[in-house]
Parts: sequence; structure tokens; C-alpha cells
Amino acid sequence: MLNVFKNLPFFKKHQEEIIDPDEIIAEKWEADFTNPDQTRFELRDMPSHTGFIEDKSLVLALKRQNCLAWIENPLYRYGDFVIQAVLRIDALGGYAAAGISFRMVDEVTNYILLISSKGYFRIDVLRNRNPLPMLGWTEIPGDHRDTEKPVQVKIIASGNHFIFVINGQWAAEMYDDTLPEGQVGFVSASYLAGPEKIDGEHPQVSRAYLDSFSIESRILEVEAVYEEWNHDEKKSSASRRRLAETYFAMGQADDSLTQLKYIWDKKDYSPGSGELLLAAKASMMLMNLDDAEIYLNTILDSPDSDAADLEKARFLYLAERYQDLRKYALGLLEKYSEDLTLRTLLGHAYWNLKDFSAAAAAYDQAAALDQGNGIPAKNAANAYDILGEESKALERYLKAGRHFLKNNNYNDLGSVIPRLLYLDPRNWEVHALTGKWAFGVEDWQKAGYEFGEAERLRLQDNTNPPEDPALVFLQGLLLIQKGKRQEALAFLEKALALDDGHSIFHFKLAETRFLLYGDPRDDEMKKHIAIALQQDPDDGWIANMAAQVALAGGDLESAAVHLLKAAESLGEVPAIRVNRAVLAFLKGSADEALELLEANRSEDPEGIMANCAGNLLVRLTRYEDAEAYYRKALSIAPDNLEYMLNHASCLIEMGLYGEADALLARIHSISPTPDVLELIAFVAAQKAEYPRAEAALQAALEMAPGNISAIVSLGWIYANTFRWKELEEILNSLDSMDLNDDSRKQYLELKEQFEQATLKTISCAACDRKWRVSKNYIDVPPIRLFSEPPDDLPAGTCPECGKTYCVGCAKNSIDEDGRFLCRDCGKNLKLTDPGLKKIISDWASRAFPEKKKKGRPKKDSRE
Repeated sequence: MLNVFKNLPFFKKHQEEIIDPDEIIAEKWEADFTNPDQTRFELRDMPSHTGFIEDKSLVLALKRQNCLAWIENPLYRYGDFVIQAVLRIDALGGYAAAGISFRMVDEVTNYILLISSKGYFRIDVLRNRNPLPMLGWTEIPGDHRDTEKPVQVKIIASGNHFIFVINGQWAAEMYDDTLPEGQVGFVSASYLAGPEKIDGEHPQVSRAYLDSFSIESRILEVEAVYEEWNHDEKKSSASRRRLAETYFAMGQADDSLTQLKYIWDKKDYSPGSGELLLAAKASMMLMNLDDAEIYLNTILDSPDSDAADLEKARFLYLAERYQDLRKYALGLLEKYSEDLTLRTLLGHAYWNLKDFSAAAAAYDQAAALDQGNGIPAKNAANAYDILGEESKALERYLKAGRHFLKNNNYNDLGSVIPRLLYLDPRNWEVHALTGKWAFGVEDWQKAGYEFGEAERLRLQDNTNPPEDPALVFLQGLLLIQKGKRQEALAFLEKALALDDGHSIFHFKLAETRFLLYGDPRDDEMKKHIAIALQQDPDDGWIANMAAQVALAGGDLESAAVHLLKAAESLGEVPAIRVNRAVLAFLKGSADEALELLEANRSEDPEGIMANCAGNLLVRLTRYEDAEAYYRKALSIAPDNLEYMLNHASCLIEMGLYGEADALLARIHSISPTPDVLELIAFVAAQKAEYPRAEAALQAALEMAPGNISAIVSLGWIYANTFRWKELEEILNSLDSMDLNDDSRKQYLELKEQFEQATLKTISCAACDRKWRVSKNYIDVPPIRLFSEPPDDLPAGTCPECGKTYCVGCAKNSIDEDGRFLCRDCGKNLKLTDPGLKKIISDWASRAFPEKKKKGRPKKDSRE
């Protein structure tokens, strides 16, 4: 009997467990990496990474550099815990890292511990994908730093206190209450792809191995481990020293000093010169100058005094003891004659002591020691400026400005611009440098003015200085900024003619040609892309451009290769995802394409992915879905004209003409173009607002007189308003233009509409001859014929039966007077239709031009 009840629900001993992923669980769990179904980690193959089980390890393989990816364990959340893991890294000859993510709120908010392939570790908190370093790269404890060998990691979390143990040694601790609980995961990062790669459809640039993983979250067990590792005897001096160095490098001087003082508090501990020097630097960073002086003097009184020599000079400068600094620096010059910092500090001492001549000399000597640094040259320029030596000041300001520009240091460059313009306002290079600075800070109007001034003054310069290729190139970019790509093309070509050694010149010329003409077969464009790729093979943007051209030309295989290269360089940036989505779409996978484009605002800060999704959905005729994506794109970039135009076009396809009209009016107010005016005309016509449509098209033709598309659209407006005379003029103008295949088709369609509306067809009742004559009344005077017309002309219409005959069919049926007769009724044929009369009249005018000028014909002629 019991066997009967055994299958009832209440009798089952092992009911299927209902798992709440938001539950904060207390458990002891160890991963089983022999069975993929038992790991709890989500193993997925993604465009950027893939996860799988191999040889009893969990493997996270990355497919491109500059990539951070993880495999989450989504089953439970943990508050306090002890994680123990063993991991390895194979950077394949490059630079990579692996580690553990914990207290994961979601994929963009968590803590991360990373171990690098170079033997360092770091700790970050990720907030909405923005990493905040809690501890920068710090050496792994112990002697060996070979991370291809297993690295043992232990993370202890108790409230807001975290302890990190690496290879059995206390490595670091931190206090942070940002994330109180969350999930865990395995994470890897690739910073630089090496020469080795694992081949496949998506080559792997690095591999991270998780050989074992366990988590303990039962309260008593966690407390026991926490108490064990929170004792001072576990926290070695070597680990704290490494932490102090890392905190100082991070600019966290307080934390650096705290770690040092923990070490020094140990009984009978005597700090070395390295620790004292670090303490002095941290104290100076905090402007605790009394402490800094004590630390420095202690070193200077020791055998390792050299370590503090230069730091003492910095201290004297911070303490504003300029007399002491001058004396001290001069005493060190023989020993450190090639030291840039010492020369600069000596210059500062002279400057503050008002000895500007000596300051200028010291700064010049500092500038000579570092030809790539603009600061010493600027300091020297300031000194010569005060001394009134304007030519020397100008020379050094220009030198400093060139260095700042080369290093994209627009703040310091901007600081020298006013003095340059004051010292020599007619110097063409001064204006060129000013324009380049303005371009760098996106002051387009000032940049354009300064470029113009620079060229004007260069042409007036008696020394005939050569043109600056960079200046010409930037002038081209300014025109592109204004939407004048056609004009920009000449400047880009000229810049290349002056200097063809810069990949950016070739890249921008190719990009401009592609955006102008949209022809993936353009040999000139393809040549410059190839040169740019050759000159800078690691530039991801050039590779991305090559991929776009390949996509446009249908070469999907080449596009995939270029996109892979671009992704290796740039990572998962929106432009790459857009092109990867287009590639997937062209391969026939619309769902994959749309999935690639799904992103939040932080991932798509310019809205290009949302706009691309809208474009793809339009191609699928899913207009309502597309419209939602266009709205999303515009919510991110509300003034983007391309997005507005795409949105308006989509609204037109949906028949929402009112919304489209309002959006087009806004676009027109920002940037009036013939294309926008054509769309306004189309919408107005759909709303039967023909006068407004006509006005919009006339305005478009004023902007672009030969715009065939606008002329055809105007013709349709005339057709819809029955203005056949104006339409005939449109057709005549189109007939004289050089039309491509599409334009010729539009012309013929419009002409057919005109002929159907204005002409009628009259057929011969006896054969297949037809005549097309005007439907409108035509006043034709009476005609007298002196000879029989050709067979293909109309002979007349029977007044009895209404049949019309051609001359060829009627000439066998004539009466005694030679008049044409109806073959059925025998009645005389009459040319009663004005259109047929017009045909005969036109023939007579051509056949007898002289007779038209004479008087009435003789009696024996026929009418």
C-alpha cells in the first residue's frame, strides 16, 4: 500500500528547491569544476569573452585587449564571507589579470580583486561601470611573482572591513561601506594583447583559470577566520611597506603615513632611509613641513644621506626658504649637474629672490636638459619677459607652446597665448599656435579666425616661410565641423601634398570621401585607408573605418577582420558595437544585431547605438520599434541633426505627419538644407498644404538650383494641383539634364502622369495606328490641303458611327470628289476633333512652309 502513496507530493523526500537569487545565504559551498552543470557560474560565449570548463578548471578567455569581463555566480547573495580561490593567468605574451568580484549588486556595481600577470594586485569598487581604485597596483607578497603558477587568494569580509590574503600572507585591508552584500564572480582583464593568440573564429588574447573556489558565509565560521587574520602578527612589515608605497603613488598621503606608523609602532623597530624618505614625501604632500624636516634630517645624518639630497631642496622650496634653497642647490650642482629638478628649483629660488637674470639662466639650463618639456622654457620666458628682453621671451614662449601642443597640454598652452599675442601680434606662427590651441579647446570660431590671420601674415612674411601642413589640415577639419565636407576635401588633399607621413591625414581624407560620396569602390579612398593602416597598424579608428567601407561594399569577411583589430585596440566602444551589429544584420541575424546595440545611457553616451538600432528596425519595416529607439537616441543627444532627421523620416513612414512636421521645422531652424526642405514639402503635400509644399521646394531650388530631386518633387506638386503648363516646363527642364538611372525613372513616371492627365488616345478603327492628342481645346483654323497626307496621319471621323480612320485605311474608300468615306457607313469623314486637326496642321506646316504664306488656295484644292 505504501507504494501507492509514494508518488504523492507530500511524500516526496527531495522536493525541487526553490531558489531566491536575492536571498542572503549562510552556507559552505565549494565549486565542482568537473561538471559544467554543477559550477553555479554562468558559462556563456559572448563577443568579448567566453567561459568554459577545461581540465577541472573554470576558464575565462578574453577575445580582445582593453577588456574587462566576468562570469557571475548568480545563485545567492552574500554579506559577510570568506572566499578561498586558486587562480592562474596566461597572458599569451601580453599583459592581463584575473581575480574575484564580490558583493556584486549587478554587472556594473561590485568590488573587484585583480592579480596581474606581472605579479601585482589591486582592489577596486565599480560603481555604474566607473572604477574607483581602493588600492592601486601593489606587489604580491612573497618572493615569487610568477602568476602562471597557481596564486592562492583569500578574501575575508566582515561588515565594512575587508582583509586580503595572497599566497598565505596578509596582503592588504580596507574599510568601505559602499556595498553591504551581493553575488560573487570570476573576473579577468586584458590590457595588452601579446604576440601569441589562440586561434579560432574569435582569437583569444588571454586566459584566466580558476582551479578552485569556495565560499563560507556561516556567521560563526566567518568570525573565526576574521579574528585569526585581524591580529597584528599576521600583518607583516613588508606588506604594510608595500601598501604605504601604493597609497603614496595614489596621492593618499594620510593612508601611506598610517601604514608606516603601524610598522614603526612595533617594539625595537628602526625605520630605514627608504621608509623615512617616503614619510618625508608624504608629509610634504600634506604640508606637514615640520615632520618632513625631521625625517629628512634623520636621513641626511645617516650613511644613506644621498637619498634625501634632492628631496631636501624640494622641502626648502615648499617652506619658502629661498635663501637657504639657493645656497643648498648651488652646493649640489657639481654632484647633480644634469638634474632637471635641481636646476628648476634653483631657478625658483632666484625668481623669488627677484634675481630674474639668474633665474632665466637657470631655467634655460633646465630646458636644455629636457627638450620635450615646455615648463622650463615657459619659466625662462617669464623671466626674460620681466627683464624686458622681448625677443628672448617670445622665442621661449613659442618653444614652450610647441611642447605643450605636442603633448596636448592645452591648459599650459592657453597660459602662454596672451603673452605671445602681446609680444608679436603680427607673427604668423603666433596666430597659428593660437588657432591650434583654440581648436583643441573647441573654440571653433576663434580657431577659424586665427587660422585665417596666420595664413594672411605668412604670405606677407618676407622670409617666405613654408606652409604648415597641420594648419591646413585643421582648416579642413573646421570645414567638416561646419558640415562643408566638399570644401574640406581640398584642404585635406593639400595637407597630404605638403606632408604625407601622418596616418591621421590619410585617414581623414578617406573618411571625408566616404561620407561625401558613399562609394565603397572609390579607389582614391581605398588607397588612403590602406596607407593609413600601413602607417599606424594599431590605430583602432582606422581599422574601424576600413570595416565600415568593407560593410558598405558587402565584403563581410574583410569587415570582420578589421572589426576584430579595431576591438583589440579600442575595446567595447559604441562605434565598434555599431559596426559589429551591422555585420551581424548583413549576415542575416537581426536579433543578434539588436542585442549588440542594447545599452544603457552610460554605455551609449552619444546615442549612436540607439540610432543604429532604429536604422536597422526601419530596414525591417518595424517602424514603431524604430521610433522608440530614435526617441532614446534623442533623449541622449537632443540636438543631433542626424537623429532628428532619422526620427522624422520614421514618423513619415508611420503616417504621423504632424509630429514629423514639427520636428522638421526644428531641424530647418538649426540647419536649413535642400534635403530637409524636400521632406517638409513632402509632409505638407501629404497634409494637402500644396502652397507650403511648393514654397519649400522653391526655397530648396534657390539653395541648390540643379537639385533634380527637388525639381521632380515640384513637378509632382504641379501634377497634384492640375497645373499642367508649369509641369510641362518642369519636364522640359528635366529633359535637358544629365539624369542617372534613378532620376530618369522618376522623370518618365512624371511624364507619364502628365500625358495621362493632358492627352487622350484616338485609334484607327481598321488598324493599330494611334494618335495622342491634347484633352484641352485647341483652336485650329480651317485647313485646305493640296495633296494627300501620309498614310499614318488621321483621315477623319465618321459623323454617323464615330469611327476614326487613318489615311492608309481610308484612301481606298473615297467619293467622286476625292473625299474620304467611312468604310462602314459610307459617310464623309470629318476632321472634327481639334487634336486631330492639330496633327494635320502641324504636318502641313512642315510639308508646305511656303504655301502657308500665300493667300487662299485655288478652287480645285480640298479642305
